[in-house]
Amino acid sequence: MATPVYGKQFIRFAETGYVKETDSFEQFTVVGVDGSGTEPPTLALLTAGGEAFGVVQQDVDLVDPEKATTGQRLATVATSGLLLVQAGATTPAQGTALTVDADGKAISGAGFDVTVNSTTPQVRQVVAIGGVTHVLVSFS
Repeated sequence: MATPVYGKQFIRFAETGYVKETDSFEQFTVVGVDGSGTEPPTLALLTAGGEAFGVVQQDVDLVDPEKATTGQRLATVATSGLLLVQAGATTPAQGTALTVDADGKAISGAGFDVTVNSTTPQVRQVVAIGGVTHVLVSFS
């Protein structure tokens, strides 16, 4: 039996972000900050590329209105380090710039360019975890 490679991920900094009850995220997808001016700011999928806030570290499901007890939820977002990002339909190659699809997953080819603090994150390694392909990306 293969062992998980989560240990390859190295999180230097992580922050807590608010998630709107109408949003959902998959684990290890790239997120940004919603630019709608809400207070406090909320997380949003990086659907068209641009400046990333980081990589969400857990699944965040939609709120079930029959069970919801609060309007906002929290998600852990890794913002710096060597971070796992789930791959989309096409897996990017090692040494390429990070591009994402509309679901915040890493893809090769016709994706949306991602920046972090005005720098371009680079794919360092392609790994498979439980049959799901991920890439390790340097975020600074």
